[in-house]
Amino acid sequence: MSRLVLFLAANPNPISLTVTDETRDDLAPRLTQIVRNGHTQPIPAPDGREYVVNFSNVVVAHFE
Repeated sequence: MSRLVLFLAANPNPISLTVTDETRDDLAPRLTQIVRNGHTQPIPAPDGREYVVNFSNVVVAHFE
């Protein structure tokens, strides 16, 4: 498992989402472009739920 850490423009506290390594491997090469373009992106969670992230509000994103 990995963590996608998001820092939002209006919130000093990061948001951390648990993702599978497969999701990380899929998103990691595109993460810069997704944040740069402000895409809205569904992010699958390991338990089958899905988060929808509006990356236009994200100023920094990285995987841990």
